[in-house]
Amino acid sequence: MKTRKNILIVDNNCELEQLVKEPLLKQLENSGFSPVVVRAKDGAEAAIKSENQKFDVVLIDTEVPRLMDGGFVYGIHTYKNTQDAELIVISQRDSSDLPESLQSSKFFKKPVSPNELISAMISVLNAQHHGTGAKEPATAAAASKYAVDVRVINAVIKATTHVLGQFGCASVKMEKAGPKSPHDPMMGEVSSVVEIKSQAFQGHLCISFDKGSFLEVVSSMLMEEQTELNKDNQDAVGEINNIIFGNAKAEISSYGVQMTVPKVLLGSGQNVPCAQGSAGMMIPFATEKGKFYITVVALPLAKAA
Repeated sequence: MKTRKNILIVDNNCELEQLVKEPLLKQLENSGFSPVVVRAKDGAEAAIKSENQKFDVVLIDTEVPRLMDGGFVYGIHTYKNTQDAELIVISQRDSSDLPESLQSSKFFKKPVSPNELISAMISVLNAQHHGTGAKEPATAAAASKYAVDVRVINAVIKATTHVLGQFGCASVKMEKAGPKSPHDPMMGEVSSVVEIKSQAFQGHLCISFDKGSFLEVVSSMLMEEQTELNKDNQDAVGEINNIIFGNAKAEISSYGVQMTVPKVLLGSGQNVPCAQGSAGMMIPFATEKGKFYITVVALPLAKAA
């Protein structure tokens, strides 16, 4: 009996799939495994397709629209169904310009020939099939083997940028995401933490503003220029983050994820105690006057008795 191998191709216009699918299947007709090729048109669809299906290989075209805007690419090594997948990336960029999460991939600079891609995919599948494809986790976060639902992260990112836009922060730019030790203190001066839990995840989300970004938002919110953090304007972080999480809650709840009421933490160097084996990922954002950070921390799931 042949071993099934699942391949996810992230390709918005079918060209990449058409380039490799038929030749790949033909060359593997007499192999010991049966490849199944699945296509996703962008990062959001890739996250949905990998929600209930484990993939052995992920082939990514970095020029896919909106691919770099969401959490799928940045957390690909931490999601339960792609954390062990071999990554193959094609791009017009140099490999050094890719997010850290893609740095350990098999990289091809465009233009790339179909034969090169197919050979790389066959090499990976053969190595996995014969037990020689094991690799070290690409990030510290991957080592803990936890499951983060990328849709939850994307919902919070979407709600955050929407709400801050309403408060007058029109130029919010997402920067390079990466792993973050859950035992390190928060990066900002005013933060809000909400616990989240599902069948596959237990942990918390945090939105943390530095002084500049917080004063920028709260000045717009209070319709009065704020130049320093004080007791009066610090209370606004709770309201801001209640609005953000409130905007995200309906979508997050539809994924079977439960959220607690946000808890406000004031002052720099704040930390949320986490058990050993926890792991985290941080997505930084820049505004005109400062930065804020969305951090997701996963706690080790309790084993069933």
